[in-house]
Amino acid sequence: MHKLLNIPFLILTFSLVIGIVFGHNISINLNLIIILQIIAIIGLASCWWYAKKIFHSATGFTILVFINFTFSGIILVNIHSPEHNQNHYIHFLDEFRTDQVSISFQIKERLKPTTYYEKYIVEIQSIENKKIVGNLLLQLPKSSITVPLITGESFICLSQIKPIPGPLNPHQFDYASYLAQQYVFHKITTNFNKLISTNYSVFSIYRFAALVRTNINLKLNNYSFNKKQLSIINALLLGQRQDIDNETLTDYKNAGAIHILAVSGLHVGILLMLLQIILKPLDRFSKNGKIIKTFLVIILLWCFAVIAGLSPSVLRAVTMFSFIAIGLHIRSKTSIYNALIVSIFILLCIRPLLLFSVGFQLSYIAVFSIVWIQPSFVKLYKPRFYADKILWETFTVTIAAQLGLFPLTLFYFHQFPLLFFVANLIIIPFLGFILGFGILVIILSLIQILPNWLATTFGKCIDAINLTVHLVGKQEDFLLTEIPFSWRMLILGYFFIISLILFLKKRSYTRTLLIAISINCFLLLMNYEKYMCNKKEELVIFHNQRETIIGTLQPEKLRIYSNDSITEKNKEFILQGYITENNAQLKPQKKLKNVYRYKSKTILIIDSAGIYNLEGLQVDMIVLSNSPKIHLNRMITILKPKQIIADGSNYKSYLDQWEITCKKQNLPFHRTDKKGAYIYK
Repeated sequence: MHKLLNIPFLILTFSLVIGIVFGHNISINLNLIIILQIIAIIGLASCWWYAKKIFHSATGFTILVFINFTFSGIILVNIHSPEHNQNHYIHFLDEFRTDQVSISFQIKERLKPTTYYEKYIVEIQSIENKKIVGNLLLQLPKSSITVPLITGESFICLSQIKPIPGPLNPHQFDYASYLAQQYVFHKITTNFNKLISTNYSVFSIYRFAALVRTNINLKLNNYSFNKKQLSIINALLLGQRQDIDNETLTDYKNAGAIHILAVSGLHVGILLMLLQIILKPLDRFSKNGKIIKTFLVIILLWCFAVIAGLSPSVLRAVTMFSFIAIGLHIRSKTSIYNALIVSIFILLCIRPLLLFSVGFQLSYIAVFSIVWIQPSFVKLYKPRFYADKILWETFTVTIAAQLGLFPLTLFYFHQFPLLFFVANLIIIPFLGFILGFGILVIILSLIQILPNWLATTFGKCIDAINLTVHLVGKQEDFLLTEIPFSWRMLILGYFFIISLILFLKKRSYTRTLLIAISINCFLLLMNYEKYMCNKKEELVIFHNQRETIIGTLQPEKLRIYSNDSITEKNKEFILQGYITENNAQLKPQKKLKNVYRYKSKTILIIDSAGIYNLEGLQVDMIVLSNSPKIHLNRMITILKPKQIIADGSNYKSYLDQWEITCKKQNLPFHRTDKKGAYIYK
């Protein structure tokens, strides 16, 4: 494979990635790095001067190139960091500690709503009439909003700037970290009717795209499309999947077809193929016909990116396939690999933290897997008929992509749909037709000549896709869930896959040995991690606002104690990550008692019932639950506990008062609404 790659550029990109990882995870003085970079550049220039031929010199030159671009990655992370922007709002937070400050902002991006809130990323224009920059998360209660806000609209509101809370239970999804990768660290919450429109909007490509999408939806609403059909059309063709209901999302996820709903490499790749076919006559148009065709393809791809909202997934897909379009013009397999490397390099220079985006990783690994792995699979069978050929190519593309994504999917999502190829085999061969049909429907609706029968037909096609996905997704016996998969398994998983593909491409003793080593290493790691899980025992007081939930972890099993039954939603939100990480099975739930013994410790649970037998009781820990009306000072004097824990089921005013009391008594106080779940090992 190395013969297909531009090795110098691969080295540049790899060293840039290493630098970004270091810059993101380790605090390094920027001035020091700049000085070291200057020294490295001087060394590189000197080395080049003596070697005369760049990239064809001694090993020292390659090492200096690696060091230079590693420093460049560190510098890029620091330059993009708000800490080095003196006009960023984080430098003025001490001035805005009051409950309400006047904030002027512009809508930048609409996010997926939650059960209670519509969410937007907004760009600050000023705070208290002070010119300040930065992005915030805006939360609007769903009950207060009638129509979604449009990108580019400007508003003023009074609100308090609060930090976005991290996860309060072990191994929960870290939404704060996810938004921090987009340089969003704080949030504001207000009602829709308290937003004051400034009727001021600066022209931006994002606002133009939002207005185009709004106009398209207004036109489509004149036809017989139902809400679910419109949400799928918006996802497939306009890059907006915020309005898809959770049931439909779950179906696509369980069927292994969630990528169909996100405008990314798959859609842009199909669009590229369609444009290549439509514009093929230009190849014979003139001497420069192929150049004109490539130029038009790239322009049209970027027009599609604009309409789709220029989201990060769309940007990286269109950037990647723009370079691939150039590679196809050159007609070299080498150019496709290099197109991937160049697009990665450019995107990371513009937005270095994209490296840590799950979508970024999935997109590039999927495309690279298809380009590298699929040719080895397609040779295993030679179809005789055209229909066989289409199905076999679709199957091998799907298998290649899923094989490449398999370790990463398990690492991030801890589940794998065994029937993924069924939905993909049925849908993907027709996805090009669906996208082409959808584009035609949108164009005809905009010029108001779309026949009703054509709109109805397209709606039925969308229904057929949804039905197929639903039938596959509900086969729960073929859905593997709660699969523990660590970062160590991720590395060894890719070691095995790479060894396997190298063996399929060219069989040799060395490559057979690599497969054997990778399998044995993986099995040893599995046994080691199982052994570590079996050693782990702990008690956890989870954070939950409605009811106290206490869990005791023993080897491969978790027992939950709570007065209320745990709903499936709460199980998924509060417990699922913890269960998966510890490779445990959830045992039948038991009712809470007031006194527990755990590893020689006595735990007293005080709730609103207030009925206890404290005679002769030596208490180590007290758990306060459901806002009990107690005199905490007196309770501490009588029981002399060593630790007090208050979970999320208590009133905030009670928590604040108890915290003050414990501070005066110099007694450790753990409140789960601030510190997260309490874990006693």
